[in-house]
Amino acid sequence: MAFEEELKTLIERTKKNGTDTSYKESYEAINSNFYDVKKQHEIWMNDVEIFFNKYLKEHVLAPKIESWLFHRKYNQLVAALESICNDKNYIDKMNGISTVEVPKYQANSLPEYDVFISHANKDKENLIEELYKSLKKLGVKIFYDKEELEWGDNWKDRILNGTKKAEFAIIVISENFFDREWTERELGEFLNRQNRNGQKLILPILHNISVEQLKEKYPTVADIQAIDSSKYSCDEIALSFARQLIKRLKNI
Repeated sequence: MAFEEELKTLIERTKKNGTDTSYKESYEAINSNFYDVKKQHEIWMNDVEIFFNKYLKEHVLAPKIESWLFHRKYNQLVAALESICNDKNYIDKMNGISTVEVPKYQANSLPEYDVFISHANKDKENLIEELYKSLKKLGVKIFYDKEELEWGDNWKDRILNGTKKAEFAIIVISENFFDREWTERELGEFLNRQNRNGQKLILPILHNISVEQLKEKYPTVADIQAIDSSKYSCDEIALSFARQLIKRLKNI
């Protein structure tokens, strides 16, 4: 954030005695201060020139600023710096924050949720509700059917859309999960996505079942590292997920 700090410091200095636009008037009022004021004024001009060469060569106002520096146009330079201070796009650029324009045809494929919680309804009370709250506390964007489905929605379409719009899928696998049409449909959607994209997507949680049961029922999922809900609290699971999400965002 050095750019912003230096810019704000230059602007603040114009408001202090001896470096504002009234230095000539100050001279007329207090003759003995004139040379000191003028010296501070010139130092400020030199510092602006250093700042310009360091940061502002690519700004749209660069040609004007260069001219004003040459002609020592104090008022115009102050106004230019104040305008740049309000130029959020340029400040973001100097801070290394880039804005990506997404083509309209790609917009529908962008993640809308950080995670989709796939689970059996019977597990809501003894695990899912608490896990949802733990994730929510961390600011995670979650597709959780209880919160996302609204009156009048086509729930099948909403759920399938959610499977396409989530960065990750936490799959809570229990005996209640086995052989349910929609839990297995969701799992199938996520397995297809993961195989197609070659990127980590599925984060399995074993809930009251053994690894052997998982291998017997879903051998493909058994190859994916899972965690056991009996060994971690929901807050610990949420923190582990947050670490996965941060790693993903760092690699984008």
